[in-house]
Amino acid sequence: MWHAVVALAVGFVGTVLAVPGTAHACSCVALAPQSVIEQSDAVVLGTAVEVREETNSRTYVVEVKQSYRQRVPARIEVRTPSQSAACGVELTLGQERFLVLSAPVDGPADPTHWRASLCSNLMSADDIHAYAGASLAPVGALDSANDDGPGELSAGVIAGIVVGAVGGLVVLAAAGVAVARRFR
Repeated sequence: MWHAVVALAVGFVGTVLAVPGTAHACSCVALAPQSVIEQSDAVVLGTAVEVREETNSRTYVVEVKQSYRQRVPARIEVRTPSQSAACGVELTLGQERFLVLSAPVDGPADPTHWRASLCSNLMSADDIHAYAGASLAPVGALDSANDDGPGELSAGVIAGIVVGAVGGLVVLAAAGVAVARRFR
């Protein structure tokens, strides 16, 4: 009898310990790609170039190649939960991809800060092209026909400076000649 009680107690404790804990997983409501894009604040094609890990989230710095729905800066920060079970998006540094974005809910509106959720980023590139509209150049992006790099002057600006300087010298020379003739 004593062995039966011990066996029952061990079986009960084993059963209690063997019960799995509460599982948490991302659950996405199935929406049509067109609805997801219509509900988004922006869609971008960009490359993650940096990541910062935080307690429950991760922030990616993304260089934007093209934006859709609205123009966004050429370099943005995208915050997402750090775990896919919490609907976080995992980006690979250096890999170009589309991101469907929402404006941040905490704090003032800042055009460089966005949120991304796994549920909004499950569609194909074809769906994005079909529903996101025309692509827009990011704000602050260099004109591709005039890509001199940040901090460098374009050929047109340099030509304008040279023409202005030469014109100024011609005016000064003419004024000098006029003053010299007057005092002869």
